[in-house]
Amino acid sequence: MPELNEKPNSFQAVLDSLRRMLMLQLDYARLTAAEKFTVLLSAIAFYSMAVALATLVLIFLSVGLGHFLSGTAVGKYAYFIVAGLYIVLLVLLFLLRRRLIVNPVARFMSRLFVEPPKE
Repeated sequence: MPELNEKPNSFQAVLDSLRRMLMLQLDYARLTAAEKFTVLLSAIAFYSMAVALATLVLIFLSVGLGHFLSGTAVGKYAYFIVAGLYIVLLVLLFLLRRRLIVNPVARFMSRLFVEPPKE
């Protein structure tokens, strides 16, 4: 009869081990997701601040370039020239959007969520 008592205990031990392993895997998945979302949100925050600061710098450079050009022979067309430069930059950005924006973001996201963590 001792064998009958041991089998349920060993079966219970296997079930407990499986339950513990499942809980550990769930905890690992939660921690990994939290880490990846933290990296993603910090990247979004960093680039948002960088874009905001770059916008301010660009505004001041634009005004400075407009004032500089207004003192030359072109005079009243100086701000139209600056606006034309921005239109050219916008067209270049539109034409190169896949290479400059889409591909780097896709690489970052795939590296973040698809590749296994390096230990």
